[in-house]
Amino acid sequence: MIDITIDGTTLSLPKAGNLLKAAKNAGINIPSLCDYSHRQERQHCNLCQVQIKNHDGSLRCVRACETPLETGLEVITQSSHLSHLRQQALKDILSDHFADCEAPCQTACPAGVDVQSYLYHIGRGDHKEAVKVIKQTLPLPLSIGRVCPAFCEAQCRRGLVDEPVAIRQLKRHAADLDLHDAESYVPPKAPATNKRIAIIGSGPAGLTAGYYLSNNGHDVTIMESAPKAGGWLRYGIPEYRLPKDILDKEIELLTRNGLKIKTGVELGRNTNLTELVANYDAVCLAIGAQKAVPM
Repeated sequence: MIDITIDGTTLSLPKAGNLLKAAKNAGINIPSLCDYSHRQERQHCNLCQVQIKNHDGSLRCVRACETPLETGLEVITQSSHLSHLRQQALKDILSDHFADCEAPCQTACPAGVDVQSYLYHIGRGDHKEAVKVIKQTLPLPLSIGRVCPAFCEAQCRRGLVDEPVAIRQLKRHAADLDLHDAESYVPPKAPATNKRIAIIGSGPAGLTAGYYLSNNGHDVTIMESAPKAGGWLRYGIPEYRLPKDILDKEIELLTRNGLKIKTGVELGRNTNLTELVANYDAVCLAIGAQKAVPM
């Protein structure tokens, strides 16, 4: 057991990894987010700061999560100075916090796009960072920002107050601004893997697979039987919903990291699976589901 004093009370505590754990085991609350380890890069919350008495009676501030237990340690967990430090630490945390938890809008999104993060960046006027967040899981914000059913908006918590945030339009807004930038966002490309991949079909599935695989350093070729790429985005959605010049520009953006698209190549006529398997390291069939749904 180790004898220490916390807020004027002497306690005999079992040995623990640090002061924060020891205090918690003794039922003494020290504010902290130190146990939250969801982030890949661990960052100090600075909420668990306490004051320690030095031998000369002066006080110094330390993080409880980093302070080892020592016999005779005198600790102050509550003071006006500590309250000020913790308030400042909380402000620092919230200054760039756009939610680590999964919001209902994100859960409702079939693509799982981090809605709250990109809305945060749009709110700050940083459309480039917003597009970067969107394209982590959705490579077609220009098109999808025009035609998606906006399941996210149906679940938007703002609807409990007045009306849902126009999430789909904001996605489109960020993508439109990025398109007209001098340099549109293109993710960094991973080193070449020297692996060749063939994708059959250039609809949303094929384009998405090709985008992420080429960004990961693979040599990717999409083969499309129609005269132009886009699949049902091009041939199934009316012009007034999705202008085809917008679709063309988006596809061009997707190919800037080396993705190749060959049109007029039909599986079973111009090529076949046996040939593809022999010439490529992997083959992805993204032929689509183009049979109409009954009224």
